[in-house]
Amino acid sequence: MKISYTIVPAAIILLAACTPKPTITPDNTIGTSASGNDNGTTISLAYMDESVNPQDDFFMFANGTWCKENPVPASESRWGSFNELEQRNKAVLTKILKIAGENTGTKGSQDQLLGYYFKSYIDMEKRNKTGWMPLKLRLEVIKNIKSREEIAKIVAEQHKVGINSLFGFGVGQDLKDVNKNISYIGQGGLGLPNRDYYFQENKQRERDAYMIYIRDLFRLAGETQEVAVKKADQVFRFEKRLADSMMAPADLRVPEKTYNKYGFRAAKQLFNSFDFETYLSIVGSQSFDTLIVGQPAYLKQVNELIGELPMEDWINYLSFKSMNHYAGMLDDQWIDVKFRFYQGVLSGKTEMKPITERAIEEITGSPIGELLGKAFVEVSYSEASQKRVNEMVDNLLASFRERIKMLDWMSADTKKEALTKLNAIGRKLGYPEEWRDFSKLDISADYISNVDNCAKYDNEESFGKLYKPVNRKEWGMPAHLVNAYYHPLLNEIAFPAGIMQPPFFDEKAEDAVNYGRIGMVIGHEFTHGFDDSGSKFAANGTFTNWWTESDRSLFESRTKILGETFSGFCPIEGHCVNPDLTMGENIADLGGLTMAFYAYQRTEEFKSGKLREGYTPAQRFFIAYAQLWKINYTDSELKNRIANDPHSPGMYRVNGPLMNCPEFFDAFSVKEGNKMRNEAGKVSKIW
Repeated sequence: MKISYTIVPAAIILLAACTPKPTITPDNTIGTSASGNDNGTTISLAYMDESVNPQDDFFMFANGTWCKENPVPASESRWGSFNELEQRNKAVLTKILKIAGENTGTKGSQDQLLGYYFKSYIDMEKRNKTGWMPLKLRLEVIKNIKSREEIAKIVAEQHKVGINSLFGFGVGQDLKDVNKNISYIGQGGLGLPNRDYYFQENKQRERDAYMIYIRDLFRLAGETQEVAVKKADQVFRFEKRLADSMMAPADLRVPEKTYNKYGFRAAKQLFNSFDFETYLSIVGSQSFDTLIVGQPAYLKQVNELIGELPMEDWINYLSFKSMNHYAGMLDDQWIDVKFRFYQGVLSGKTEMKPITERAIEEITGSPIGELLGKAFVEVSYSEASQKRVNEMVDNLLASFRERIKMLDWMSADTKKEALTKLNAIGRKLGYPEEWRDFSKLDISADYISNVDNCAKYDNEESFGKLYKPVNRKEWGMPAHLVNAYYHPLLNEIAFPAGIMQPPFFDEKAEDAVNYGRIGMVIGHEFTHGFDDSGSKFAANGTFTNWWTESDRSLFESRTKILGETFSGFCPIEGHCVNPDLTMGENIADLGGLTMAFYAYQRTEEFKSGKLREGYTPAQRFFIAYAQLWKINYTDSELKNRIANDPHSPGMYRVNGPLMNCPEFFDAFSVKEGNKMRNEAGKVSKIW
C-alpha cells in the first residue's frame, strides 16, 4: 500500500498542500477574472488595492481588489492562483479522458485504463442502480467475525484496498540506509483529520458533526435511529482511545521521534494481541527482520484495546472504516452524506463539483494518475519552458551557494557540509524519464472494482520493493499537478509540467515576475533541504548530523525568531498558526524569497532600475511574489488548514517572510514601527 506521511517520518515536502486524492481546487480559466488579466507575463495592477499602505499589509496592497472580487466558489473551499491554473489544466484533462473513453484501446493500454476508469466513475445511473450492495457484502463479513484473532484478517483485507483502518503499514526508504527500502508501521485509523480534533475545545463543532455523520452512515446501512446513535457513540469513543496515544501533527515532522528501528520479534511484542503473521500474509508482505515503528506508544495502545474492548466495539469500528471508505463511491445518498461532513463541515463547501472534475481528482489520486500526467504532457507541455526553468534552477543554485558562503553566523566546517549538500541536490523537471507500466492492471466498467484493483496493484508493487535498491527515477506526484516538492531522502527537487505555466512561469514574462514566482518556488524547494527537518539529512539523503553543536544552536535560535512572527497570525479567534507545525514551510518561504531576489538582482532588468507603471524593478518583484499567493478561504477551510497543514495560509506566506526581509524594507521604505517590519532583534535572517 502507498506509504503515508504519518508512517514515514520524512515524506516528500510539497510546495502547496493537497487534500486526500489531491485536489488543488479550481474555478475559472486563468487570465480571465473579474478584477483583471493575469497572463503571467507581468504584475496585475487591477488586482491591487493601492488605498492599502504597503507598509501595513502588503498582501492586501498587492491583492486587495482581487480578494474583494473573487469570492470562494460554492464548490470550493479556497480560491487562488493554484486553483486557477488547476482549472485550466482540468479543461485539458477532461478532453483527454473523454477521448480515451471513446477510444478505449486495447486492454491495458493508456486509453483503455483511463477511459474505463473515467466512464465507470461518471456512470451515476449504474452506481445508483447498484446502490450500496458492494459495501453490504463487505459488512456481512465483518459482522460475522467471532474472535479477536480475526481482527488481523479484517484489517489486512481493508489495508489491501486502501482503507484507513487501525494503523498504517507500508514500505519506504530507510532514513539511515537510503539506498534500501524497509517496512514502516505507525499510527492511523482515525476519521477526523488528526488527534487534536478529538480533544481540543475549539473542535467541538466538528466532533458533533462527525457523530452525526457516523450515525447517518449506520442508518444508510439499515440500522434504526436508536441503534445507529449507539454505534456512532461506540465508534467515536473507540477512535478517541486511539487518538489519545497518537503523536501531534507537529511531532510527526521530527525524525528523531519517529525513527525507531525494531527487530521483528521486538515489534511483535508491542502488540502481541494482534496476529501480525496472518496480517502480513494477507497484505502480501515478504518476511523481514527489522522495521521502523513510528509511534511505539500507539501500538501498545492498540494492543491494550484488542484485549480490553468487547467484540461489538471492534465490529462497529471496522464496519465504519469500510463504510467511510466506500461512501463516496456508492449511490447519491451515500455520496451526499459524506460530502456534507468532509466537504461541507470541514471545508465549507456548499455545492459539489461537476462529476467530471471529481473524476479527474479521483484518477489523479490513484496509481493511474501517472498515466493521466503522461497524457497531459503529450498534448500540453513546452520543452522550451523546461529549458528556461532549468536555467533558472542553475541561477538560484548559484545564488544559494553564494549566500551560504556569506553567512556570518555559520562556521567554516558547517558551511563546507552545507555546500556539499547543496551541490548534490538533484532535479526533476517536467515528467519522469521512465513511466510506470500499468499493462497488467485490471480496469473494467465496474467502478468499485477499479478502485480496489488500483489499491491492490499499488500494494503489491510497494511490497515488492522491500530490501531492493531504491528507484531514484520514480516521481512523487503526477506530471499534471500544480505543485512542486523536495525529497529529503533523495536530496532532490521536482517541478511537474503542471506548474511550469502562467502565472507561475512564462517564457515571455519580465524577469521580476519569473523570479518573484517560479524563482521563489525554486528557492523554496532548495531551502527545504536546509529547513528545521531537511537540515538533519546529509548530501546523500541519510538522516545524520552534519552540524557543529554551536552552529545548530545558532540555527535554532534564528528559526525560533521566525516562529514568533507566525505565531502572531490568528485569522479567526482561537485559531492561530502553529509555528512548530509550519516551521519547515516558513523557513522555505523566507529562504526562497531571499534566494530569488538575490538572483533577480543580477539581471539586466534589475540593474536598469527602470520604472514600469510607477514601480521599480524591486517593487515589481515583491508585488509579483505577493500576487502568486493571492487566495480566499472559507472559514471552515481556514480552521482546517491551520489545524492540519504544514503550510501557513496564503496571506501569511506573503506577509510573514516579508516582515523578515531587509530587501523588502528598502524597496518599499518600510520603517521600524511599521506593521510590515519586525522590530529590531526580531528580524530572522537564516539563509
